[in-house]
Amino acid sequence: MEAIIKKYTATEILQIIQANYRQQAQYDIVVQKGSELTFETEIWEWIDICDLVPPDELWYYLDDYFRLKQDRSSWMSVLKDEKTLGDLCNFVAEHASHEIITSIKLLGSDCKTAAIFRTFTKRLKDKGIDTSAIRPSSKLEELVNQYGGVFIQEINLFAPTVLPPITYRANWNFNWGLYIFLLFGFLTCILWGNLSAWFTGLTAFWGFVMISIGANLKPKQASFQDIITIADLVRRINIAQDRN
Repeated sequence: MEAIIKKYTATEILQIIQANYRQQAQYDIVVQKGSELTFETEIWEWIDICDLVPPDELWYYLDDYFRLKQDRSSWMSVLKDEKTLGDLCNFVAEHASHEIITSIKLLGSDCKTAAIFRTFTKRLKDKGIDTSAIRPSSKLEELVNQYGGVFIQEINLFAPTVLPPITYRANWNFNWGLYIFLLFGFLTCILWGNLSAWFTGLTAFWGFVMISIGANLKPKQASFQDIITIADLVRRINIAQDRN
């Protein structure tokens, strides 16, 4: 298989950012729902909407994610509050490249889906994900449960228009912890200065502990409609790339 390297366009970078936001909004309760990210969205708005880390930390993540190896000062020049996603997308597109997938010979026939599978798993491996047990029949939900947002973000980097919004249901630890934390945290504010506030405050703290535990456990559900296996995902990527 001969690798064909092509520069990203600014539109493709924006699609990746939008795809990551679309998925994050399904499972991250802090993320602002229903926002529209465009080239005109200012950097501070994007950071606020997606609950991202400050620019002096964000640049390092973005540089690693897009595999750029640009220095801090270059990144900080486009991560200023008054800059826009258009500025950011143009900067990334100027330096980032991706592979155009071509067919490989498999049992004497040209097979593009096999090439997509190999390229995708190689990109996952480059990000430190153990791909030794990943097969076309592997369940996508199980892999998302195991590797979390990193797995989803790599799919979006590879093919940002393929994944539908994740159907995400948190485990009972997280759900009940969130309910307890919000309810008793609210009661603590009302009863502040009263002896009962000690009880409600401790209960709210326990809810926070449950949230922390639940966040590190597998979700109850993390599926993508009819994309069940890696083979399903590869076929969707193949169709999307043929359209382009």
